[in-house]
Amino acid sequence: MKESKYAPPKVTLGQYKDLPVTRRVRPVSEKAVELETRNLARNNAPFRPVSDPAQRGCRVTLDFEGFMDGEPIPDSKMEKVTVLLGTGQLMPAAEEAVYGHCAGETFRFDFTYPEDFRVEELSGKTAQFEIHLHTVEQKTILPPDDALAKSLGFDSLAALQNELRRRKQESHEANADRLARSALLDAAGANLIVDLPQDSLDLRAEAQMRDLEVKLKKSGITLEFYCEKSSTTPQELREGFRREAERQMRCMLAVRAIAEAENITVLNEEVDAEYARLSKQHDTPEEEIRKVISRDAIAAALTNLKVQQFLLDHANVTSIVEKE
Repeated sequence: MKESKYAPPKVTLGQYKDLPVTRRVRPVSEKAVELETRNLARNNAPFRPVSDPAQRGCRVTLDFEGFMDGEPIPDSKMEKVTVLLGTGQLMPAAEEAVYGHCAGETFRFDFTYPEDFRVEELSGKTAQFEIHLHTVEQKTILPPDDALAKSLGFDSLAALQNELRRRKQESHEANADRLARSALLDAAGANLIVDLPQDSLDLRAEAQMRDLEVKLKKSGITLEFYCEKSSTTPQELREGFRREAERQMRCMLAVRAIAEAENITVLNEEVDAEYARLSKQHDTPEEEIRKVISRDAIAAALTNLKVQQFLLDHANVTSIVEKE
C-alpha cells in the first residue's frame, strides 16, 4: 500500500552519541575591549547646554504652535517638548526649521498641508508655525576612565574592562557551543538510515529557485547574469538547494527520533517561559507573540535545542582557542 505523502518516513538512528566535534572559540582581543569601552563612553555621554546652533544629534527643548490666518490651530500647541534631532520625533519641516537656531531664539516657518490631509479644513492650506527654543544640548563624550566606570557602577576602569572581557568570553563560548551543536545535529542527520521522499525534496528545491528568481527580478537582475557572476549554473543552484533541503529534512527527522529514543520532552511551563522570553526580547505583548507563534512551534523549537544540547553533552569534544 502506498504511504501517504504526509506520513513521516520511517527512520533508523545511526550513530548520534560520541560524535567527534571541534569547538572553535574566538579569543577576546584587547582591541575589542578598548572599542567596547569607547562605545560605552559615547553611548553614556551626558547632554550639556551649548550656545552653538542646533544640528543633527542635538537634544532640544522647545515650544511649538501652529497658526492659520493669524489664529491658533486647535490642538497644535506643545510646550517644553524635548526631542533628539535626527530621530524623526519632529515632522521634517519643523526639524529643518530648527537647524541653525540657538537657544533662546523664537522663529516661524510656513508649512503647506497635503491635499489629502486627514483634517479636511487644513487640506492644501498653508499654516505658520512658531517655535521657541528653550535649550540646545550636545553630547559631551567623556574619556574612558575611572569616572566613566563609576558612573556605570564599577569601582574602576580596570574593573569595568574585566567585566567586558568576561561578557565577551561568555559570548564567544556560547557561539562556539551553538556552532558545535549545529554541526553535531548535521552529523546525526547524515547518519540516519531513511528513505527520503524525493518528490518533496525536488519541490523544495524548485520553490527555492523561484524565490531566488523573484528576489533577483526585484533588483533588476536575471538568473543568467547572477549565475555568470557567481560562476555557477542554474542546475548547480538547484542541486545546492536540493542538498540543503535534504540536510534540513534529515535534521528534523533526527530531532524527532533522538527525542523519542532519549525521552526528551518539553513541559508546558517551558513553553510559557519561552513566550515570556520572546515578549521581553522583542518588546511585544505576550498575547501578540502567542497569536503569531503556536505552542506546537515553540515546543518544536525547544525540543530541537534540547536535542542539540544532548548531542553536545554526549559528544567527543575538542576545544580550540583560535588565534587572533
